[in-house]
Amino acid sequence: MRAAIANYWWGSSTDNRHIHWMRWGRLTAAKCQGGMGFRNLRHFNVAMLGKQGWRLMSRPESLCARVLKGRYFHDSDFMECTRKKHASHTWRAILAGREVLGQGLIKRIIGDGSLTNIWRDRWLPQHFNGRPITPLADQYVTRVADLITASGQWNEDLVRQVFFLVDAEAILRTPIRGRGDDIWAWELEKHGMYSVRSAYRLLENQRLH
Repeated sequence: MRAAIANYWWGSSTDNRHIHWMRWGRLTAAKCQGGMGFRNLRHFNVAMLGKQGWRLMSRPESLCARVLKGRYFHDSDFMECTRKKHASHTWRAILAGREVLGQGLIKRIIGDGSLTNIWRDRWLPQHFNGRPITPLADQYVTRVADLITASGQWNEDLVRQVFFLVDAEAILRTPIRGRGDDIWAWELEKHGMYSVRSAYRLLENQRLH
């Protein structure tokens, strides 16, 4: 696809091959950066595959999600499962989409925090990589539920005792939204739903930096 697009852009054909005056990486750069704004096909494909993984997580009751879970990750969750030796091409492609999901997903504390791991899950909005930077060694709290009082508020004394100041402040300003189970959300969109456009932009920003 990349070769076909580049040949079309530079006017090449089967009978007449023209010089490509600019490398493909430059063509995929944004126009404000001197490029042509062409899509990086690998990143776009990964962003599209990420949407399939998002559907497995956001619609676990669907037939597709139940079949794949029973086949490939019945004893774990999607973000932690490993690729089995004889996995299908479809499943391997979906796992490739986790590359972007793992960087944009965040847990929203909807309920009591029992489904969110403090040290492993991303759950702190706009805070480093979404997790505390406080060292894990010798910590006796593991779930966000351990930091919430019976009245549904942050246990401020415990939070300030366990975490570095910067982590404690990030935790205390994170809203506890009410009743129900903690849910995954897409941090890069206000509505929390996965967006191929923002996922692609995330991958492109990483390439540029």
